[in-house]
Amino acid sequence: MSQAQEQFPKHQPALTEKLAAVRDVLHKSISPIPSHPEPTPGGATAQEAEPTNLLQDIKKLGFEDFDTLAHFLGSAVKGEINDNDMLLEHLIELFAKLPSGTVKGKKLEYGLINQLWNGIDHPPMTTLAEEFKYRAADGSNNNIHSRQMGAAGTAYARSTPPVAYQTPNQPEPSLVFDMLFARGDEFKPHPNKISSVLFYLATIITHDIFQTDGRDSNINLTSSYLDLAPLYGRNQEEQDAIRTKLDGRLKPDSFSSKRVLGFPPGVGVILIMFNRFHNYIVTQLASINENNRFDRPTGPVPDPSDDFPEEPVKPEESVDKNSDEYKAYLAEKHTFDSRNAWIKYDNNLFQTARLITCGLYVSIVLRDYVRTILNLNRSPSSWALDPRTNEGKSILRGETPEGTGNQVSVEFNLIYRWHCTISPKDDKWTQEVFAKELKSSSDPDKKVEDFTLKEFGHAVVAWEQRIPNDPVKRDFAGLGRGKDGSFREEDLAKIFKESVEDVAGSYGANRIPEIMKPIELLGIINARKWNVATLNEFREHFGLTRHPTFEDINPDPEVVKKLRYLYGTPDQVELYPGLVSEKAKPPMVPGSGLCGNFTMTRAILSDAVALVRGDRFYTVDYTPKNLTNWGFNQASYDHNVDQSHVFYKLVYRAFPNSFEANSIYAHFPMTVPSENKKILENIDRAYLYSWKEPKTKTSMIPIFSHKAVSEILYNQTDFKVVWGEAIRHLVAQPGKEYGKDFCLAGDGKANMLNRTQVRKALISGPWEKEVWKWYTHMTPKLLEQNSFTIRKGVKEVDIVRDVINLTNTRFNAALFCLPIKNEDSPWGVYTDQELYMVVATLFQSVFLDADIANSFKLRTIARELGQGLGKLMTLVVQAVAKAGFITDIVAKIREGEASLPTFGNHLIERLIADGKDLDEVIWGTIMPVVTANVTNQSQVMALCIDYYLGEGKQYLDELYHLAHQNTPEADEKLMKYMLEGCRLRGTVAVYREAVTTQVVTDYAPCLLDPNDPTSRKPVVNDDIEGTKYEIKIPKGQRVICNLMTAGRDPTIFEAPGEVRLDRPLESYVHYGLGPHWCAGKEISRVAQTSLFKQIVGLKNLRRAEGSRGKLKNMPAGAWNGQVGLPIGGQNGASKRNEPWLGLRAFMTADQSSYWPVPTTMKIEWDD
Repeated sequence: MSQAQEQFPKHQPALTEKLAAVRDVLHKSISPIPSHPEPTPGGATAQEAEPTNLLQDIKKLGFEDFDTLAHFLGSAVKGEINDNDMLLEHLIELFAKLPSGTVKGKKLEYGLINQLWNGIDHPPMTTLAEEFKYRAADGSNNNIHSRQMGAAGTAYARSTPPVAYQTPNQPEPSLVFDMLFARGDEFKPHPNKISSVLFYLATIITHDIFQTDGRDSNINLTSSYLDLAPLYGRNQEEQDAIRTKLDGRLKPDSFSSKRVLGFPPGVGVILIMFNRFHNYIVTQLASINENNRFDRPTGPVPDPSDDFPEEPVKPEESVDKNSDEYKAYLAEKHTFDSRNAWIKYDNNLFQTARLITCGLYVSIVLRDYVRTILNLNRSPSSWALDPRTNEGKSILRGETPEGTGNQVSVEFNLIYRWHCTISPKDDKWTQEVFAKELKSSSDPDKKVEDFTLKEFGHAVVAWEQRIPNDPVKRDFAGLGRGKDGSFREEDLAKIFKESVEDVAGSYGANRIPEIMKPIELLGIINARKWNVATLNEFREHFGLTRHPTFEDINPDPEVVKKLRYLYGTPDQVELYPGLVSEKAKPPMVPGSGLCGNFTMTRAILSDAVALVRGDRFYTVDYTPKNLTNWGFNQASYDHNVDQSHVFYKLVYRAFPNSFEANSIYAHFPMTVPSENKKILENIDRAYLYSWKEPKTKTSMIPIFSHKAVSEILYNQTDFKVVWGEAIRHLVAQPGKEYGKDFCLAGDGKANMLNRTQVRKALISGPWEKEVWKWYTHMTPKLLEQNSFTIRKGVKEVDIVRDVINLTNTRFNAALFCLPIKNEDSPWGVYTDQELYMVVATLFQSVFLDADIANSFKLRTIARELGQGLGKLMTLVVQAVAKAGFITDIVAKIREGEASLPTFGNHLIERLIADGKDLDEVIWGTIMPVVTANVTNQSQVMALCIDYYLGEGKQYLDELYHLAHQNTPEADEKLMKYMLEGCRLRGTVAVYREAVTTQVVTDYAPCLLDPNDPTSRKPVVNDDIEGTKYEIKIPKGQRVICNLMTAGRDPTIFEAPGEVRLDRPLESYVHYGLGPHWCAGKEISRVAQTSLFKQIVGLKNLRRAEGSRGKLKNMPAGAWNGQVGLPIGGQNGASKRNEPWLGLRAFMTADQSSYWPVPTTMKIEWDD
């Protein structure tokens, strides 16, 4: 037993366990005082301070003080304190009790002071000053105390001082290239089959942080930060050239760097993908407008090319306010202020979108690029080397600094030259482009390989000067720009697809294509100008052993001979030639994926940490507040998707019509597909992905009019439902494909028979009375249970989250005997909130899977949730089948609820009555019904209530009186009001796919109101005949039938924007039309009317104050990959005579992501 353990009081058995995590610290704290003096503050020694034994002192004080010490030392290790334990207060109490001469007690006191000091940054790393809010175009102001650190136009740093003697007689650069660099005729593919995409991204990273000034090689023309300078520009002038200066957007399918046009097209395509991602982000930021942060100015949109007006000089106070002079001043001031407002709006959108886009960029670097470099992509783990982690603060160690700034060094300029990985395809492309674009002024027919370095430099400068300064006017990869400046998606996607399939080269000596010789010679010459350290000195700097022999540098005998001939001893090997010719690491899973040269592989990990950890915008200022909640989420990763890889986000925003939602090309593009198949089969995940080659899809065709929608939905022969595959995906079991005969999964006889069976089971007995009674009981109960008295006589509740959603969820649970956990049945399985989220996710994955970028994640989560719910449903159905009644526990769960005798176990009995296989009934019918039964009802009711709290609030008094009459006539009127609210505010659309080519005549029943920025209230199209058009719908084309616009068609609904109670029940279309109209329509109508009655019956019903009382929503629309330039010189799209879509997008309560249905809205009423 150690001395420390012997000193623990034996009557306190829990103490050892409490101190286990800090045993080493404790041992030092309570060990006997050493015989030699310890220094103390003020020069006193331990003896002079009359020492006492800390442990003995604390033992005398009692158990509570020992416990305080244990907690304090524990917090020292963890770096966090639970202030509920009152540790600080108990610690002060302990200090007050200790004898004043306790040296070790003083050390504990210092520890506390240290912890309190560390609670605040010294000096502060971030500020509220406006100039530090966004990234500067040139990278300055990253470190708020050293503004020019890492800025473009500053000098390179040096990582390793060159201390060793180096021979002045170094070998000729051309000889070094020929002997150590040149590939010759043999190409050696990458051992891990890494694709060219990884190295295209590496090229972007390299040119993001290294661009040497040709006039002064000590100067770096770009910033030392990962700020996507090749896209956004290296300085303000270049940044201005890439911006539209309108709505925060970039010029379409463009990038700032001219130099990138000299790289294989795959590099430029990735930059264009980031361009498209940026433009997607700005459109959504403007639409979401979090906390009114991006309020769009009023008035006409200015032309960004117009000169900015000078601020007018205010007239003297003596000038009459009614004079022409003063009126002229006011007019000029208005023009000036208006232009300023538009500039601020554009800049805030642009800068915020840049922060988000760069956030995704660095997530790709850390989660896709570095994980592949470390071969973690071959592991089921989602761990990554992510320097953004916040490890916390403690008294035992200082936190790793962050946001300190960065200055790249010349050594790393050399490290990132990876020309050995150029594939044969890219080698050939480079030869052809160089031959075409680079000409010698003295001999136009001279080959690039034969250029002198001076000729090469002049040729490159001449080529760059021929490239237009306006990025959108530049040619790219032989593609033609459209009138709006954008390229065709299919052309860009084809280049990307071919890049994914292209195996890159491997690392090692003699792997660099001959065409790169001039560039490599410049690298060797610059390295010598910079006087960089030797290879061994650089290795020593990073804590690596020196190479003692040439064989240790590279065991290849031929390479050894060349190195020995050129350098004589290993210590004389130059850094750059040494990095290139050094042996490559073998593959190791995980650990070594890049298989790069040994020294380089170690160094780049340090650089990755420095680049990210030192960047203020990726650390202390990388927050949802700066990026917005939604933007922060867009740049983030998910451990449950692709092992935390995020490249798919970039692919689907750039090319939404070119890749399947689970395409391997989109999810893991940094390894070729054939190798990915082996990787994912090995970790049992290959089944999640599609291995088909990408194929461009056409955008969905919208159908607006009641007539056209009806024609399509009633035509079951030529237009088929599209939900079958998603339903089967949710419910499939090993070796079984359930769900194909479910009524909404297809248009065959089996599907129609299933529909008949479902309706027969649902519409049975006195269902109407039971449903009405159930909702009449449950709704007031939830209103009372979940409301809060915010002031005397006034209550508030989240009517969507805590009443509408939960009432419909509990009804669904009662229908199918699902064991729900609530206040009456604490032994249930799901809480009602959990069950709602489960069924809402299932519903979204089948019926509202409209965002391809989120589809894979959605379907993966939905299947997992569906399988769990299905297994629970199996237990319930088996109990009903065996006993004819529900088991005791489920019966207890239903105690206290309003009775639904016709449903529950009896509904299940009716569904299994025909002797079908139980699993077929459970997975093929009940689970799809459960999926489709809750979310859409909650959606339309939430929107109906939203309508009557806003646009239709003049009807609230009438609705209140009707709700309290409790007569059949009043309830009938309430149903009509409810249906009208759903018609006017609902947002419903259904999809069909043409199985034959069809021609449909359509028109827009409603048009956008150019004066309504919310696009909430349309204007009626008064020229329907004059605006009809024919649509050819090819075979295989999908259409979206807009039931919202069909429900406002003036040819069917007189005065379509008004509430009318005389409309026929059959005219309402939000329950669907044709053979697939809602099978539970009658039940839904009764249930939602009862729910509606209870809500509008609340006294003085109104929205809660502020944004909490509003249903966060915005116009929904498909993102097609890019926002082009205005055609015809118009700035801003005119909304006049544009069709009104009516469809809306909603958001989660924290507004971090879109959600297909309403999530939250608070209401108030008088109690």
